Amino acid sequence: INAEYGDCIANTMLHTLLLFLVAGSLAGILPATPPPWPHTYNLTLSSLTMQCNSSGWSSPARGGSFGVVSYDWSNAKTQWAASQPMDCEQRLLRQAEMTRSTSPASKVFVYRNVVKALPWFSSVRAILDDPAYSGFFLRFSPGESYHVPNCAAENSSKCSLFYHDQEQTPEVPTPAAPHPDGSCPESGCDCGRQPCGEYLFDHRNGSQLREWIVQHHILGDTGLGSGSVDGFFIDDYWCSNELCKHDSSIAGCPAMSDQVYPLLSLIHI
Repeated sequence: INAEYGDCIANTMLHTLLLFLVAGSLAGILPATPPPWPHTYNLTLSSLTMQCNSSGWSSPARGGSFGVVSYDWSNAKTQWAASQPMDCEQRLLRQAEMTRSTSPASKVFVYRNVVKALPWFSSVRAILDDPAYSGFFLRFSPGESYHVPNCAAENSSKCSLFYHDQEQTPEVPTPAAPHPDGSCPESGCDCGRQPCGEYLFDHRNGSQLREWIVQHHILGDTGLGSGSVDGFFIDDYWCSNELCKHDSSIAGCPAMSDQVYPLLSLIHI
């Protein structure tokens, strides 16, 4: 691990091996498949790293010294958290473009999440703010008490009907919390019309949500629609005991003991 990148980077050859071992031990998880590009015995091109510099751009030269470089969503977080609106998705693409121009032989991956709907990604924010797509997101239960606030900390009138928590969410610094996980300007955090937070896709929607994820979130201009992006680090994995009780044939059952068990997956396309 290079100290230049703070606490959010790791060279992930061992990490990836552990993920494949975990994935192979869980029922319903498909085994790893070979990448679609030609194999090589060049050790440099057989290496993999996950890079993240939360204070700004990661070094394209350093990332390009590996066969596969994957950029985390927290890359350049200091910059995109202060943007109005937040532009994490565009900055991931720009990082990929810089690395591609430096090292054309390297494969460049960027981050996507198909469980959490993160509004600092412009493609997610666009549909989160569009009533036509309201069925794509889980809602708070009406009349119930919540363990997380449904309104923005800096603006009590900016609230959402959609469930969201504040894990790793940028905030306006306060005397009580002067160093949040990403600092917004005093004017407030701009994730669109909804408060900033980690929302959740409602996969009960079925084919419409899956179609949007594939065609826009994955194949769109900031993803595989760009010649600078070769694949993704795709987060997270759901497995619920309640789902398995209802239908034991669901992939991933029997579930772990937790109600929801996250599994990071490295996926190439």
